[in-house]
Amino acid sequence: MSTEPGGVLLVDKPEGLTSFDVVARVKGAFRAGQKIQRSRDLPKFGHGGTLDPFATGLLVVAVGSGTKLARYFLGSRKEYRFTMRFGATNAAGDRTEPVTQTTDQLPPSLAAIRAEAAALAALNPYPQVPPMHSAKKRDGKRLYELAREGIEVDREAVPVRLHRLEIQSYEPPLASGEVACSAGTYIRVLAQDLGRRLGSLALLEALSRTASGSFRLEDALPLDEVRERLASGLAPEGLSCWRPLNTLLAGMDSVDAELSEARDLVQGRQGALPVLARRARNPEGAGADLGPDSRMAIFCAKRLIAVAHCAPEQGWGLERVFPENLPA
Repeated sequence: MSTEPGGVLLVDKPEGLTSFDVVARVKGAFRAGQKIQRSRDLPKFGHGGTLDPFATGLLVVAVGSGTKLARYFLGSRKEYRFTMRFGATNAAGDRTEPVTQTTDQLPPSLAAIRAEAAALAALNPYPQVPPMHSAKKRDGKRLYELAREGIEVDREAVPVRLHRLEIQSYEPPLASGEVACSAGTYIRVLAQDLGRRLGSLALLEALSRTASGSFRLEDALPLDEVRERLASGLAPEGLSCWRPLNTLLAGMDSVDAELSEARDLVQGRQGALPVLARRARNPEGAGADLGPDSRMAIFCAKRLIAVAHCAPEQGWGLERVFPENLPA
């Protein structure tokens, strides 16, 4: 390839692999296909939002300058399909660990589960206590590391939002549904909390991510197909699951800069940012109402030049700059 790719690959992650495993396999296939000998010649690879090994579905794999935008994917709304099993639970909250508690008390009906799900979603925000089997840190150590040592510590509840929670079927002891939620929501904990509200116990039997921000699972390709085609020498841009840099912030307020303004920005001169903010448009094309803690994507000649943030105290400043996209 003549230039480093910049964008993301939408990968359908199989069960049994960590998110890091998926990124490593995509990177290895790209390296083999492009016959890259030195690691320093490889573009960066990363992902936008971790999936547990037992979970399947959409994993956004960032490539090259796309890794600079991974933080925005991490904070985007997520959607999942899930199946939970009532009458049993464990510390992990899913079927990957042995059951440690059981009960004969099962929800009496689909209507009862739906009623409690609606009440939980109505909390808005819903205070959720992170599980011990998670990557959150306590005193510099991951909670899952403490859990492996048999140590349990107090965790503060974190406010999350359930934009939509639908329970679609119930054949005791299994219930299936869909949820759209804020980033950082643990569906394992959601299952356990719903079980308790129904006077039962519950754990997560299956989980698949169907959307992350504007990206959808139906646009992804299976990991094995992505690896096979990259290893054959096909560039990422040749895959149907590739999304180039310029399309990654479609859900963010944006503005078109003049070439002179874009040149100033890539050279670190930020005086034009307030002016650009007044010209910004929202994703629907109407004028954007940008106040403190807002962000805008800045384009020039349809190329992403920068992402700017309006800090509550300091005002507008650049967060990310892409000088390689500056038009000639």
